[in-house]
Amino acid sequence: MKNLLWILPAVLLCISDMQAQAKTVDRILAQVNDDIITMSDLNREMAQIRRELAQRYSGDKLEEAVQKAEKEALDNLIQEKLLFQKANELGFNANVDTRVSASIQQVMKQNNLKNTDELEAALNQQGMSLKDYRDQIKRQIMNNDLVSEFVGSRITLLTQEIDKYYKDHVADFSTPEEVTLSEIIINNDGDPKSAESKIGDLRQRLQQGEAFATLASQYSKGPTASKGGSIGTYVVSKLNPEIVAAVAGLKDGEVSKPQKARDSYVLYRLDSRKPTSILPLEQVRDEIKNRLYSRKFAPEFERFINQLKEEAYIQIFSEIK
Repeated sequence: MKNLLWILPAVLLCISDMQAQAKTVDRILAQVNDDIITMSDLNREMAQIRRELAQRYSGDKLEEAVQKAEKEALDNLIQEKLLFQKANELGFNANVDTRVSASIQQVMKQNNLKNTDELEAALNQQGMSLKDYRDQIKRQIMNNDLVSEFVGSRITLLTQEIDKYYKDHVADFSTPEEVTLSEIIINNDGDPKSAESKIGDLRQRLQQGEAFATLASQYSKGPTASKGGSIGTYVVSKLNPEIVAAVAGLKDGEVSKPQKARDSYVLYRLDSRKPTSILPLEQVRDEIKNRLYSRKFAPEFERFINQLKEEAYIQIFSEIK
């Protein structure tokens, strides 16, 4: 079954977490206008994060990472309070219960749950009641609507911006040139002239129509001989410059001139060439819009949150311990 909290930040509480919290005397960490944030609120926010950090760190590093995450989590809780308060103040709660019910019905359908009793049982296994689940969906819907109205609506994407981004990042939307090659290697074996003569003779036989794979299997001394000389497919920009120069201008099936290596001579056959291809702008326009929107969203969201903070009464009562 899919996680029923897909629409929300993960709040997966295990029994040990709940027992630990039960032994902790709850206390107020912060006041945000008329609302408060308690240690239990923070613990719920941190439950999954603590487990993930414990898998990555230990000792002092774990403690340091947890403290940093707790400060970030508390700030996120303050932001959520501010957004929800502003959303209620501006009337974003109108008809929201209908939308919450629709969201819950969608979750039930996706998870093949017959009724709300089955949903509540599944939620209970994840440490959450149906009421809490509805409340979280409600907050998220209202907060998203608020952010869309006061942040998203301020973001404009001009056609010129999209065109410029495409031109400046064309490599992101391109597939590089690739070549598939085969080789025949003849070692010098202390007699360079003999090796040069033999490689020249093999090239002539290839030009007369003999099969490259057959000659490679019979005469090549390279590690690819057993594969008929097949080297494989490579991005041209990552190949040795000498090889690139050797196959430059060759058509599919053509063989290079003999190439002199340190202790051998080599013939390369261009089996196939896949030229650089660039996806057209219209095909990647939506992706570019998403990139530009994300780039512009962060500073606009921060501006909006800072404005809410300036207008609010926020008091953090003590350090998190």
